[in-house]
Amino acid sequence: MRKNPVGAVLVFIATIVVFLGLCLPFYELNYPGAELTVSLICTDKKILIIGLIWAVFAFLTLLFAVIGVKIPVLIFGILTSAGLFISYIANNMMLEEKEALGGLVKKGIGCNLCLAGAVAILIAAIIYMATTKSKKNGTA
Repeated sequence: MRKNPVGAVLVFIATIVVFLGLCLPFYELNYPGAELTVSLICTDKKILIIGLIWAVFAFLTLLFAVIGVKIPVLIFGILTSAGLFISYIANNMMLEEKEALGGLVKKGIGCNLCLAGAVAILIAAIIYMATTKSKKNGTA
């Protein structure tokens, strides 16, 4: 496979968006006398395994894009995107139930960045696949 620096840069930018979405507050709980923020990577000094899985998938997408291997870029891009969509939908369903508490629970910036990162990494992986040329018959 030939390396595609433009496609790799797009995957890199999408990976940064994913990492920001995973690390920034996904939702916030403001209660008189207590404040809690939760991201998909950590909450109350506990590391969440599910957030680490999506981070590893995003990193593998970037790694294969830099190496120049097409199929794993698409596979891990789809896995990262699907995982972030599932997390986004599951957390939003939970937040809708909690919003009945009178506005004590609010979506954080990480919620929107995870959705944007899911779309960005999927689009970047597809662009990478479309713009990376394969060697034919062993010729450069």
